[in-house]
Amino acid sequence: MTTKASRRRTTPEGAVFDWLTTHDGLRLRVAFWAAAGASRGTVLLLQGRREFIEKYDETIAELLDRGFAVATLDWRGQGLSDRLLPDRQRGHVGSFSDYVEDMRLFAKWAEARASGPYLLLAHSMGGHIAARYLAAGSHAITRAVLIAPMIGVRFGILPERVARFIAEKAVGLGRAGSFALLQGPYSETSRHAEAIVLSSDRERLEDEILLCRANPDLSLGGVTYGWVAAALQSIDQLRATGTAEAIQLPMLIIMAGRDQVVSNPETRAFAGRVQTARMVEIADARHEILKERDELRAKFWAAFDEFTA
Repeated sequence: MTTKASRRRTTPEGAVFDWLTTHDGLRLRVAFWAAAGASRGTVLLLQGRREFIEKYDETIAELLDRGFAVATLDWRGQGLSDRLLPDRQRGHVGSFSDYVEDMRLFAKWAEARASGPYLLLAHSMGGHIAARYLAAGSHAITRAVLIAPMIGVRFGILPERVARFIAEKAVGLGRAGSFALLQGPYSETSRHAEAIVLSSDRERLEDEILLCRANPDLSLGGVTYGWVAAALQSIDQLRATGTAEAIQLPMLIIMAGRDQVVSNPETRAFAGRVQTARMVEIADARHEILKERDELRAKFWAAFDEFTA
């Protein structure tokens, strides 16, 4: 393994892992790295759907290099945190409000471990949760960077209204915990098939696959009808007048120009309603910007460094 690949697939030294208990009795896996030397503050790193702490080893190392402490977690229902259904492959949640409550719990834990200023760095679904958390107020975050945030979801050729109708109908028929249309359990074959919409860096895409091969408990399949219905209900809250407008802190939104997972028009509209937001588009990037090829990641880090200077 090259030094570069080893850095992506090896958890940085100094990690402290812990467990938190949520308001409804689930266990959340959390991790913390102290800054080396004088700290510039603490980054709360929020992953997207089906992701887990180890997938971000490279990003954590890069944040530590920049003088930040780092705190992160596995969201409920993914990684090594408690899953919500007996079939651990089904990506499920009853309400996105549960994610927001988990965010509050995690933030308090992080703030007790390290000093501020506190910065949110959130990808995809993590960006959605961050937006709701920030809009609700009563937090210690001073700046936020949202990467390809899940402000709106793309459903392939299906219009959102059709996806919403199908999901709500399935939930009404008692199938909230069933895989949604065209969804299924994790497999290396399916992840390779999805690669075209995630990143143009085939080697970095292998990082997740190799980590799941080493520990299958990290793997997660597609979403349930209940997750889809909950996601769309939460998206409605982000669209509601007053939500984006309530966010007052400096915010940097990084958009992937070739994103086929989340809706860029929705992201632009949301950014336009946050008076303190600045938006940067990385034209050739696909959805997982932090797992993209080096020249595209460099554009992300340039924007990040300018924003946090």
